Amino acid sequence: MISISAVILTKNEEQFIDRCINSILWVDEIVVLDSGSTDRTREIATTLGATVYEQEWLGYSAQREQAISLAKNDWILFLDSDEIVTPELARSIQTAMSIPVDERDGYSMDRRGDFLGILLPNESRRSKRLNFVRLFNRKYSGYDRSVKVHEEVQFPGKAIPLEGILLHWRGYVMDEYISVFNRYATLEAQVLQDSGYRLNPIMIILRPFLRFLWCYVAKGEFRLGARGLIHALLKATGEYIRYAKLWEMQNTPRVLHPPSSIYAAPDHAAPDHLETLSATPVTAGAEAIAHSINVPSDSCTLRQMLCYRLNQTPPYPIVIPPVLRLMDGW
Repeated sequence: MISISAVILTKNEEQFIDRCINSILWVDEIVVLDSGSTDRTREIATTLGATVYEQEWLGYSAQREQAISLAKNDWILFLDSDEIVTPELARSIQTAMSIPVDERDGYSMDRRGDFLGILLPNESRRSKRLNFVRLFNRKYSGYDRSVKVHEEVQFPGKAIPLEGILLHWRGYVMDEYISVFNRYATLEAQVLQDSGYRLNPIMIILRPFLRFLWCYVAKGEFRLGARGLIHALLKATGEYIRYAKLWEMQNTPRVLHPPSSIYAAPDHAAPDHLETLSATPVTAGAEAIAHSINVPSDSCTLRQMLCYRLNQTPPYPIVIPPVLRLMDGW
């Protein structure tokens, strides 16, 4: 059989890395490129026989290319740390690598994910499924470093589909799904923006509707009960968020403060009646009252306070007007 190097990217994947590596112990070499794990990921991978390297995150495609360059063999089986090569897929790979091959070809896999404890159908279009290559020869094939998200192997030959499932089982809960969909929507919107795509606002409605129909009807998620409905709606929501973010990028800058037509900042100058009070000398009557309650006699505070209180509702006790009359010259 042709020698194969399995290549895996990791960061804090101690929950998944052991099952991933255990599903490919039959390959000739396992390379793990870690981007700053703070858990036991590197320790577990090393214990299972992998060669572990460290590299700060370079971006999706660039990190993959860096990991591929570390392998000893030219035939690369590329995996994510939360993926599992099923026994049927393993046998299919071994069979394919046991006969003469064209090094320009790529071998595609049927990758299926989970949702709330069930296995989903493969939702990709036929052309996408056929070109989802994970087994290839690095002398002729590889990843395009300019691609920001949803990177695919570029290969010059034909795509050869393999039997068996590449299982992508993450076990997310709804909070995690929503966070992931939101993060990817930002990257996808930026890719569309960079490509020069100009959004027609109707797509903000149309694309989510079509995505729901594709998942729920065309791909048969209606057969999965409530989970199928929730997942189809979640995919449609992700589509909506992507195009809403793109519309935002193209049409409106961030507005941190309300415009003056909505909210006028208050004038911090002292009100006129207080300025008048401040200019009025404190008379003998006011001085006596101020002295009795320990207010400095050269202060206008008492007068301002009384004036303010008279303007409140409900009215304050009737003792206030006689007090004011004691202030000579009021």
